[in-house]
Amino acid sequence: MSGSPGVERLSENQYIVLLLRMMIDSQGRVVHGDVGAFEEEDEKERWIHFHGPDGLIEAVRVWLAAEDAAF
Repeated sequence: MSGSPGVERLSENQYIVLLLRMMIDSQGRVVHGDVGAFEEEDEKERWIHFHGPDGLIEAVRVWLAAEDAAF
């Protein structure tokens, strides 16, 4: 199958590999991190930094919204 290893076409669905780098404390709580992936069109990575669990959820939403706008 051709294309980026991060994007795979199956039927009409689009699948994206979204990477997560995060720091958690000794209690297992999310402290901060980054959400990102390789952008095939620009041949670069795009990362969004976040703080805390709410920030993680928002970062994923923002990343996916920007990805939808690109299609």
